[in-house]
Amino acid sequence: MSFNSSLNPSVVKTVLDDVFMQRFSIAKHPGYATAETPALFNQDTADSSAVIMELFGGSGAWTSVAEEQDLPEGQPRITNQKTFTVTKFARHVAIPKEFFDDNKHGSYEKMVASFANRARTTRDKNAFAVFRNAATTTLTADGIALISDSHVPIAGGTVDNLVTGDLTATTLNTAFTALAEQKSQDGEIDGHVASCLVVPIADFKNACEIVKSELRPGTANNDLNYYSQIYPGLVVYTSPYLGAAAGGDDDYWFVLSDTHSITRWVRESVNTNLVGFEVSTNDVYKYKGRFREVVGAMSYEGVVGSLGA
Repeated sequence: MSFNSSLNPSVVKTVLDDVFMQRFSIAKHPGYATAETPALFNQDTADSSAVIMELFGGSGAWTSVAEEQDLPEGQPRITNQKTFTVTKFARHVAIPKEFFDDNKHGSYEKMVASFANRARTTRDKNAFAVFRNAATTTLTADGIALISDSHVPIAGGTVDNLVTGDLTATTLNTAFTALAEQKSQDGEIDGHVASCLVVPIADFKNACEIVKSELRPGTANNDLNYYSQIYPGLVVYTSPYLGAAAGGDDDYWFVLSDTHSITRWVRESVNTNLVGFEVSTNDVYKYKGRFREVVGAMSYEGVVGSLGA
């Protein structure tokens, strides 16, 4: 087909959307995590401008009973309501009508590709703020930072899900132990099993060597690698939006079980609109994009992290 001055706006939008989605959905290397990675962010939807959740405390451990004895009643509790406010992200680019009339494909493709790339990076940077700020402003329903040594479960007492030290085979084992022995909201041990390790780009090589090497890494001995042998399903994830370049730290690392509560609620997924040149004062198309979502964590459960040394 040829572009000309009578090009239908719907055709223009289709062409732009093709370029947009190719860049927005670009493939990454194995282990590269995004806001859509379900192991790190439980994926859910929102039906309003805010998500309001309550913290649930379990019914407690089952007890032994004698024959014909009345069954003890569990006491599940719901408390600590928390509100997650949905954020709107939006932008537009102006594309001269002449770019289409004169078949300047390269010019508008570069503009739209860059536009799509920034939509993706904005989404991912926003999502990983839950990890970057895990020890400060990412608060769970108890009002405590996601990674802390003083969480207060509903049943009382304290829970420590903060490990001290850079990522090594030793500190990783400490995190695995803390995760497995972590007490839930009703004071019972859930026995969480680590399903993924999350690290900045700068520590990705080190993390893979610790977790994936066939033999014990960094030693002259032929000892088996405990992690690759016992936890073969453990996945190492990384993101450039966790490290120092994005406002985090290159020494941060996190261990998650598949029962963690970190969730991404999407109110409106990424979408685009085209405003025709006819309604502008300078004969330009306005190509607009927007999305609305929020990421947060209700509880410390299923999460152990470290801020490094």
